[in-house]
Amino acid sequence: MAFISDGHNEAVCARQGSQSATTTMRPQDIKATQIRFGIELETAIPAASGITVGSYHGGSPVTGGVRLNESTILAAPNFNRSYWKAERDGSIRYQTGKMACEFVSPILHGEDGVAKLCDFVGWMNGIGARVNDSCGCHVTVSVDSVIGTSDAQARADFARKLAHIAQWHARAIYGQTGTGRHLNHFSHTFAADVATLVKQMQEASDSRSF
Repeated sequence: MAFISDGHNEAVCARQGSQSATTTMRPQDIKATQIRFGIELETAIPAASGITVGSYHGGSPVTGGVRLNESTILAAPNFNRSYWKAERDGSIRYQTGKMACEFVSPILHGEDGVAKLCDFVGWMNGIGARVNDSCGCHVTVSVDSVIGTSDAQARADFARKLAHIAQWHARAIYGQTGTGRHLNHFSHTFAADVATLVKQMQEASDSRSF
């Protein structure tokens, strides 16, 4: 089990069970394995970690870092030979001896993508990465890989349904974090004009169909 600690709470990334256990419980979801996603993890890392933190949206490849309280290099996991990147993020607070770092994953997919994510979280813990209430976790999902098409109308229909779910279940989603994320200006509920914007998007996609 790997985690990133904030000193009080732990963000836990539990590894999946063995392949045999997974196979016994249920068959593989082929559609789920085709979903492409990416993760951004905001952290404060030791200044002596040996990590080169690149510019915002201009990250540096992460191939390894200095193991916490040691002088040895801990190799960083990769996914299909693609490495995570380290970027600057001005919203992250950190203490003396630390520096802000947002780790950005390559495009992941399937069970191996989830496993490699857990491996990377374990690696972050190994180099002394820590989180606080200024840190966030961003997940980007390819809509086309979810719905299985790049059709504009299908995209608009999916966005409408997703917006409806997010609007009506926002408090429950916030509640899953166990924190006051709804009080953070980066995590507001939808604005009042979202319904209008979604309707305009659907109308625009419908007009393209003719």
